[in-house]
Amino acid sequence: MAISYNPARDELVIKFRPARRKPSKVIDGFKLWWDEEGNICAVDIAPYTKALEEFKKNLHAVRLGGLWKGIEITEDEITQAREELSGKLEEKW
Repeated sequence: MAISYNPARDELVIKFRPARRKPSKVIDGFKLWWDEEGNICAVDIAPYTKALEEFKKNLHAVRLGGLWKGIEITEDEITQAREELSGKLEEKW
């Protein structure tokens, strides 16, 4: 395994095994290489510092998709829902 960072391009490359020249998939700032068996060979993240900042900022958040996309659930709403569920469970037991 090899990890390299190029500060001039702000690019982090992690190689698990030799990869082809062209990435198998490119999604936003991520490039992925995999072999014929589906094993990940390498990952390229550029711009790395932006991705790292975004990761740190959203460390305790879960991105919702589908019909929930764009909806934000606050900690207060989670606490309130837990209390309601606890109350209902106490009533039944």
